Amino acid sequence: MHPNLALILGNYDVSKRKIDSFLCDWKKNSNHNPLIVKGARQIGKTESILHFAKQNYDNVVYINFVEEPKYKNITVDGYKPEQICKNISLLNPEVKFTKGSTLIFFDELQDFPEIATSLKFFKIQGVYDVICSGSLLGINYSKVVSNSVGYNTDFIMHSMDFEEFLWAKGYDENIAEMMLEHIRNHTPFSTLEQEVFFSLFRDFSLLGGMPALVKSYFENGSFVGILDMQRQLVA
Repeated sequence: MHPNLALILGNYDVSKRKIDSFLCDWKKNSNHNPLIVKGARQIGKTESILHFAKQNYDNVVYINFVEEPKYKNITVDGYKPEQICKNISLLNPEVKFTKGSTLIFFDELQDFPEIATSLKFFKIQGVYDVICSGSLLGINYSKVVSNSVGYNTDFIMHSMDFEEFLWAKGYDENIAEMMLEHIRNHTPFSTLEQEVFFSLFRDFSLLGGMPALVKSYFENGSFVGILDMQRQLVA
């Protein structure tokens, strides 16, 4: 496991996200490809994947090509899993590779799209599961595609939507579904429902869907500091 994995997750209250069910279904498919998760910065990709990984694998090998560029050298001997795993172990002797129960997570793929070449070999060997994640992938994604064509599955993750916001607030799926049923069937809300959902949607609209903002708002119970955080996130 990456030595800073606990630090990365920290006290982050990993809200239920729609990617969760996709990741579980992906793992259940015995013939799954390596996965590439794309999406904007700061939408919770890393946290969601690491949370899933900790719940479903004995070993998680986390590689961040931005924070630790030394890992860009793991392909110097080639792109086969045994060569890459050997070089990862040389750089970090604490990692463990156990066949059938290890997830390798390559984060910040946009900084080292060449690693996508290895996905073909990880798929063929089928020994370790691999997830890649990156932001602004459009810049280098043609290179990623050419390096891994036919041997990866893509998932596009978005910022939190209103339903995920309700989950994070503590509402269960039944409440969210009740709201959606009103919308689908064009049936009016009760006065109480309208007041509650309008207030929640107003808060969501002011916050936006970045998990860090939602978490700060729930912890502090106010919008104090939110505007500064929003400016930092888009800077």
